[in-house]
Amino acid sequence: MCLKALDGLHIGELELRRTTRPIELLEIVKIYESSFPFEERRSLESMSEALSSSSVCFFRIYRAGNCIGMLHCWCFSHVVYCEHFAIAQNFRNQRYGQMVLRTLLANAPKPLLLEVEPPTDELTTRRINFYEREGLSIVKTDYMQPPYHPSLPPLPLYLLSNEPQLAPKAISESVLELLAQVYRTEDRMKN
Repeated sequence: MCLKALDGLHIGELELRRTTRPIELLEIVKIYESSFPFEERRSLESMSEALSSSSVCFFRIYRAGNCIGMLHCWCFSHVVYCEHFAIAQNFRNQRYGQMVLRTLLANAPKPLLLEVEPPTDELTTRRINFYEREGLSIVKTDYMQPPYHPSLPPLPLYLLSNEPQLAPKAISESVLELLAQVYRTEDRMKN
């Protein structure tokens, strides 16, 4: 696991705990559903199945013994891909997201890569601004996220990285890993 240093790590009043068992996912359900629209969420069953992958590093974020956030990453050949990152709504704007992201960036052995919605309103613009303030830059604007649910169309998103000069080959290979491991597009094509 490329993010082993994060497991059990205390960041001020926060603690990161690695999610290794499906039952532990129940702690993040409300945060997950309130932070991401349906088309940007995988099913809990799919998330449970992902836990068996050696590439997966899913974490729950705790404050005072309560789960207040989630950080779901995948370790790929060229990047650490951040699939989902959220702090519960009533704990936002307290710098917890910033603390966790800075810790992730300091401990990731490879550049970070994440998807974000294009800036179409105040919320999506604020989200991109947050990541840019923390040193991430847009590296690809013509990226289409495959649907988590077969009945939905692909979703246009941006890719961001803390390595602004991430080589096009590394981006292309990382997208292929994303498609195969996270979105399992090869499995869908077989069905």
